[in-house]
Amino acid sequence: MFKINAKGLLEGPKVTQAIVDKNSGTFALGHSDTIVLHYTGGSTLEGAVTHLSNPSIKASAHLVVGRDGEVVQLVPFLLQAWHAGRSQYQGREGINQYSIGIEMVNVGPVQRAGAQYVATFGQRFNQDDVIEATHQHQAEPCYWQSYTPTQIETVAQLCQCLCLHYPIAHLVGHDDIAPGRKRDPGPAFPIQELREQLFERRDQQQESISVDLGKAQVIASRLNVRQGPSAQAALIRAPLDYGHALHILAEQDGWYQVVIEEQGWVKKEWVERLNV
Repeated sequence: MFKINAKGLLEGPKVTQAIVDKNSGTFALGHSDTIVLHYTGGSTLEGAVTHLSNPSIKASAHLVVGRDGEVVQLVPFLLQAWHAGRSQYQGREGINQYSIGIEMVNVGPVQRAGAQYVATFGQRFNQDDVIEATHQHQAEPCYWQSYTPTQIETVAQLCQCLCLHYPIAHLVGHDDIAPGRKRDPGPAFPIQELREQLFERRDQQQESISVDLGKAQVIASRLNVRQGPSAQAALIRAPLDYGHALHILAEQDGWYQVVIEEQGWVKKEWVERLNV
């Protein structure tokens, strides 16, 4: 459904580009290994894009996903956007330098007012648009605007696409990397289910194709090592030189999965297997 071109731009149905000059430069090689999910705190895609495009607002994101599945890209995936703010996760600080940020149009928490529910800026919602749930960092339940099924499915497909192109190892919410300061995407979004879908399926696929094909060596002058079996997949290290030793784990679509110091994929035609 979605594709990513060599410039780090998303391609696919209902995708538009509104690129902003609000970034901190390119990711270091292999650093874009995390996806961070956010809610916008507003009710419209147009409002979120306008806000994040404003030069006076020191925030940006790679993608904004509307409630009907429309996607607007603000920052190419090769560049660091300004979505995480003060943040830390698993011993790393400043998560902008490691992550791709996806904003989803959703107002977040709402207050009950009779038969309706009211956002902080006054917009009212019916009961069908709201769930009652307890946030992971809170003790008591409250009300949250629901995400639409189309929005959830679109985000799932975007994450799957990103996992094919970049060395994604973590899917987190803003509340995971800035606990106490942020509550998005909140309990209305099924982040744990999506996390299991992305990583358990990938692990199962890797297990299903993995065989021990033995030792090999590089026969090209320079050989790129990529996150997945595709020329569009992200590079995960500096190229290998001629004669570099490898161990092959699997073969898929003209590529070898190999182990050097880390696992990656290389083009099969530039590797010679050794009879040892």
